[in-house]
Amino acid sequence: MRQTVRISLQYANDQNMMKTFHTENLSRTRKVCVYIGAGLLILSSILFVGTLLSVFELESFAVLGHSGVRTLAGIFVAGCLLAAIGFYDE
Repeated sequence: MRQTVRISLQYANDQNMMKTFHTENLSRTRKVCVYIGAGLLILSSILFVGTLLSVFELESFAVLGHSGVRTLAGIFVAGCLLAAIGFYDE
């Protein structure tokens, strides 16, 4: 019986963690903006840590003559902007 209670409490905690963005009242397009923005933030963070750990070379992100740092920063800023647009006036 105790194990059942623990499992149900764990499930309840997982459900609360899924609502961290509070997107229940947003339209579909705004939810898409929020989730794409969060995805870009996560992606750019992973790529940044990968370059710090020498998994990726920073020059591999150079685009149109701009340095790789600028490209990673652009991905991060785009993620922030998309998430902000999705949550605008909420």
